[in-house]
Amino acid sequence: MSNLAYQTQRQQQEPKQTYVQQPQAQPSVRTSRVTKGEKILWSFASLLLIAGAIFMVSNYASIYKVNSSIQSVERSISYENKVVDDLKLQVTELSAPDRILKIAKEKLGMTLNDKNVKVLEN
Repeated sequence: MSNLAYQTQRQQQEPKQTYVQQPQAQPSVRTSRVTKGEKILWSFASLLLIAGAIFMVSNYASIYKVNSSIQSVERSISYENKVVDDLKLQVTELSAPDRILKIAKEKLGMTLNDKNVKVLEN
């Protein structure tokens, strides 16, 4: 057999293989799941959240300062009220008629004349 005959026989014996050319896969373009607009919105929302948290903390700090100053003022008012009460008690003790009469007789040499006594009401 000649080469030509061998090749034709061989082609007949072998099943014909057809090659189907598959389309080449295009390189896939990866799109992110989060768009630019969503990123901007999330950034804006997180900035608002952080700003709100800072605002709340600063408000609580200022409220704490005001409360502490109120408490210190209340303490000073309480102390001053105590001082006023003590002074009123002293005035009451010092303005007793017996004490005044005693000082007038002993230190000033005054005498009590009932005709010249005038009673004043407060």
